[in-house]
Amino acid sequence: MCDLGKLSAPPQIHLAYLTLLHFVGKYERKPLPHDQSDFELMVKLAEALVPKFEAGLVDKADIDTLKDMADTSTGMLPPLCATIGGIVAQEALIALTNKFTPIEQWMHLDAREVIPRDGIGAKEFERQNDRYDPLRICIGDTLLHQLRGVNAFMVGCGAIGCEMIKNISLIGMSTNGRFVVTDNDLIEKSNLNRQFLFRDRDIQKPKSTTAAHSAMEINQSLRIEAHQNKVGPQTELSHYTDQFFLSQDLIINALDNVETRMYMDARCVTNQRPLLESGTMGAKGHVQVIVPFLTESYASQADPPEKDVPYCTLKSFPSTIEHCIQWSRDKFESLFVQKPQMFTQFWQHNSDPSRLLGKMRQGQLPENCIPVIKMLGKRVSTFKECVELARVKFEKYFNHKARDLCHAFPDDHKLEDGTPFWTSPKRKPEPIRFDIKDSSHVEFVISCARLLAFRAGIQVTAEECELGAMVPLIEKIRVPEWKKSSKRIETDESKTKETATAPSDTNIVEECTEYLAQAVSAKVSRPIKKQELTNQTNKFEKDDDTNAHIDFITAASNLRAKMYFIESADRLKIKKIAGRIVPAIATTTAAVSGLVALELIKLVKKCKIEDYKNCFMSLGVPQILFSEPGPAPKSEICPGLSVTLWDKWEVRGSGTFTIKQFISDVTARFKITPTMIVQGVKMIYVPLMPGHSKRLNQPISNFINRQGNQNYVDLVVTFDSDTGEDVNGPPIRYFCS
Repeated sequence: MCDLGKLSAPPQIHLAYLTLLHFVGKYERKPLPHDQSDFELMVKLAEALVPKFEAGLVDKADIDTLKDMADTSTGMLPPLCATIGGIVAQEALIALTNKFTPIEQWMHLDAREVIPRDGIGAKEFERQNDRYDPLRICIGDTLLHQLRGVNAFMVGCGAIGCEMIKNISLIGMSTNGRFVVTDNDLIEKSNLNRQFLFRDRDIQKPKSTTAAHSAMEINQSLRIEAHQNKVGPQTELSHYTDQFFLSQDLIINALDNVETRMYMDARCVTNQRPLLESGTMGAKGHVQVIVPFLTESYASQADPPEKDVPYCTLKSFPSTIEHCIQWSRDKFESLFVQKPQMFTQFWQHNSDPSRLLGKMRQGQLPENCIPVIKMLGKRVSTFKECVELARVKFEKYFNHKARDLCHAFPDDHKLEDGTPFWTSPKRKPEPIRFDIKDSSHVEFVISCARLLAFRAGIQVTAEECELGAMVPLIEKIRVPEWKKSSKRIETDESKTKETATAPSDTNIVEECTEYLAQAVSAKVSRPIKKQELTNQTNKFEKDDDTNAHIDFITAASNLRAKMYFIESADRLKIKKIAGRIVPAIATTTAAVSGLVALELIKLVKKCKIEDYKNCFMSLGVPQILFSEPGPAPKSEICPGLSVTLWDKWEVRGSGTFTIKQFISDVTARFKITPTMIVQGVKMIYVPLMPGHSKRLNQPISNFINRQGNQNYVDLVVTFDSDTGEDVNGPPIRYFCS
């Protein structure tokens, strides 16, 4: 462990802890808080221990460290306990599993920044015979009261969220204020191994309300308010307005995705609110404290974007099991979500097949017309037809596809530079012959048939899906023979799905038109029925083992892997990748949330920037690194005028306030003249734009867009720099009465 701000602290903490052990051993008690005589005894014991250290490691005892140890040894700081507990529990797991690397040294972790200074007397730490006495010894009664009055907003009630609710309950925060939590998710079975506020009985209940109920069992005085709203632009005007953010003392992120983190960061910067950001992935975790006007924001540092797998790799040339799983996941989304939605929406807008036929004969092709008519020709009305269609899909995906590739690119096929086409990482596929005795083959057909039945609204019983009933049915199915495909196989890795999609073939359009004509005139064996023009979508749900979702993806992934000679994966691994399950361990979550709660106390205490600690940990290595948050970066608009990302200027005007008056007001107050005014993507005033010079004497209210009942808008204003280049100033919030 390394704290870059306290490189010399560990030996002194070690000495102080050894001194405490000797004190307890000698006097059979711990030092009394803020007792001068006990402190003097600690100093004497420490001076006797100094010579036992290696030369140069500890020259003399640090009085301040000894004083803090003596004063707080009888106290308890719950967040620090949570962090140490998480680290120790991880060490126990390492010992039991022989996975990862254990800690083979002394580890010293302190949070001395939360201890009140500035000559506060011993009365501040006196016991009051309540549940907070151990905490009061550590942080004092004043800070404890400040914590009670905090108004806070936390987004997310997952693994970190549950731990944070526990820590907040234990330190007595918001017992006089208000603690708002929101999470629009429901509890799933897979949550229970790390989100300890939930039990089996809570599955499919809202996370936020369930967590709030559990929090009240920890601390009945907690004023917690649970919401089930998603945080984003859709709730910006209705629930989580700027006024809501301004009413909060601090914001806590307990999120699992970068997009919402970026959104919350932007809202906190706009409203100048402190933000506590954290996250975990397996044994790794991070903590970032973001303080207005002191530190950089979450968006100040960005990870490089993840590289997407080329479309042609997923479609035709997989080389890893992950490629096969992603292909299967995409197939699920296409077959059972996107296509049913497209099919239903198409017929909602084109409800009369006869009228549609007339348009097609005139050369008019409504959007998605061809794929919808193809689906219409393959529609099913019985479970037997679902099984037949599933068996055909097996042949298409795992036999005909391989034959198409082998025909298009034979063994001796070469690239333009003369190198063989089938070289690593490309793997030449081998067609799979359907085998009724192979469980994976049958599993694919059964799971696919069940999902097709759901899509068509066909009820299926458990007896119909049993092997005894399915095997004889599958054996009788005759599938089409392979025919050489005319489709071009994409090999360009720079092409995306959209750019690689070929336009509709003229023959296909004619075939679809002819089929629709026969269906409308009832000349086909199955005329169109109105109820057949609707499909049900089947949103992917990884935690329901009865819905055939993971069954389909597991079978499809491993069959594709077999076709390309790729090592298969077990159901659990496939479920984890397909369900995009971010690995979370309760030990890392406890350690990270404990550190977040420590920074929360520092925020309430209003510490200096050097007292805050960002952290990156990897308990499997093990490594724990603390560092001071990066300062808020400054940018110079003009000589003598610098701003940070936290700065925000305000201008107030009336309904007749013109653009010219706005420019004059900014110039007079900030000694710099705006050259361009923009709201979002809308240009309010740009001198180079035709007609904009005429806007100068018009009310600015004519050109701005106010949302809801807001009496202000945020404008972006640029200025001329000394070099002649435009520079952005801070956002200007314009209040219009």
